[in-house]
Amino acid sequence: MTSMTSSASSTPGWEQHAACAGTPIELWYGPDDRPESGHEAYWRRRHAKTICARCPVRTECLADELTQPRADQHGIRGGMTPREREQLLAAWRRNGLVPADKSASSETVRSLLIQEVPSSSAS
Repeated sequence: MTSMTSSASSTPGWEQHAACAGTPIELWYGPDDRPESGHEAYWRRRHAKTICARCPVRTECLADELTQPRADQHGIRGGMTPREREQLLAAWRRNGLVPADKSASSETVRSLLIQEVPSSSAS
């Protein structure tokens, strides 16, 4: 079984502080070896999001994922599903906060997230 951040040499520095470090990767992306029922997926995502909610590097995680090409965005990252991340990006595009035709810069995304994502201490 693979765990999150298992290849430390190829990961950003913030990942060593992530609450998900050492957790099974299936929690974040679902099982590879079998189909997942809707009920299982719901509870898996809920558990993953609970871990994200208390993560000290949640904003960094989400920002890194949001700057990836859409086709490369998978699983729960920064407490959001791919669909939730796409909805957030779409809202930012509609409001002219990020470019409609290309990925937003890492600095822009981090700045917007600081304004948008509630901190884990607020919940």
